[in-house]
Amino acid sequence: MSALEKALARIAPVVKEGEGSPIRKIKSLMEARPDMLSLAMGEANFPPPEELLDAAVRALRGGRNLYTSTNGIPAVREAVARFAARWWDADLDPERHVLMTVGGMEALHLAARILVSPGDRVLLPDPGWGMTRVVHERLGAELEFYPLRRDPAWSIDVDAILERLDPGVKVVAVNSPSNPTGAVLSREGWSRLLEATREMGVFVLSDEVYHNYAYSEPYTSSLAFGPPDNVVVVQSFSKTFAVTGWRLGYAVAHPDVLRQMATYKESISLCSFSVGQFALAEYLDHSDPYLAWANDLCRGNMERVVERLDGLPGVRCAMPEGGFYAFPDLSEIEPSCQLQTERLLTGGVAVVPGGFFGGEGVGCLRVGIAAPYEQIAPALDRFEERVVAWHQA
Repeated sequence: MSALEKALARIAPVVKEGEGSPIRKIKSLMEARPDMLSLAMGEANFPPPEELLDAAVRALRGGRNLYTSTNGIPAVREAVARFAARWWDADLDPERHVLMTVGGMEALHLAARILVSPGDRVLLPDPGWGMTRVVHERLGAELEFYPLRRDPAWSIDVDAILERLDPGVKVVAVNSPSNPTGAVLSREGWSRLLEATREMGVFVLSDEVYHNYAYSEPYTSSLAFGPPDNVVVVQSFSKTFAVTGWRLGYAVAHPDVLRQMATYKESISLCSFSVGQFALAEYLDHSDPYLAWANDLCRGNMERVVERLDGLPGVRCAMPEGGFYAFPDLSEIEPSCQLQTERLLTGGVAVVPGGFFGGEGVGCLRVGIAAPYEQIAPALDRFEERVVAWHQA
């Protein structure tokens, strides 16, 4: 055995390489096949606001290129607090409640790292975003799942959570609107869940990164019910303003939890994207018109995409309550979403298999709609051609 082989043999793997997101594999495939059309996108693939870009250029040219404080510059945390007050009636202290993070992913990692120890019980949604499961698995949590309800549209059933809730649970994760289903927790549902978890001393990890994309009723945030005593909110500017590459988000939490998260962040990323912080501090108070435009775009796309998908033979697809993914069920044609995905790939269109999001997602596919419709339509054409031929075979 060579010296290098001896060194490599001493490495204990900390992750299973096969547990990565299928979206990463799809991106690699698309790089190799430029003719491939994608409905797998997990980002807002439309223009960001010009005012925000202008503010970023001013910050860039104004020398705002150095480290910031770990928690984030005061101006952007104050802007976040005003945004939360305007949209959700939240009463946040920007210094004590708000931490700027490297996207929503870092907010999720920090929250889980502070809240969860090996053996702790964590309730997760099924279907639910796969990375939330992976993060908690790596921390040694004991995972339990509550099913989302489908009748016919997906929704978050608070009774399904409360049935599994007891004081032995450490954390309940909620993603509203949901990735991949678009399910939304209602205001009444939030009220009941927060009352029960506060009484039992259970934390709620609330992923709200799709907050701007609610279609059936006004969006309700967990922050609308008083101070975040037992709630940690994961937020991101990526989906909201179509700047996924900026990697800028934030967390809202109780001051004791937030201090722990900030201290841990210091040894991981030190601080978040400086230019983006200064730009959003300037822009966030004026962002409402863009948010309305983005919501209208995605709502219109969703209605058109769902109508097309639900009209295909062997396909069921209800209008989601929010988010920017349709989640059609093709199990009548083929129960394996992996085979569904592979057959669509051979037809030149990429989607995400629903099984990645949990057992309740098997038989379904995640279809992204957050792009100008003229970019989506050709991929839908290929999807339709493949499914019709498949159904007739």
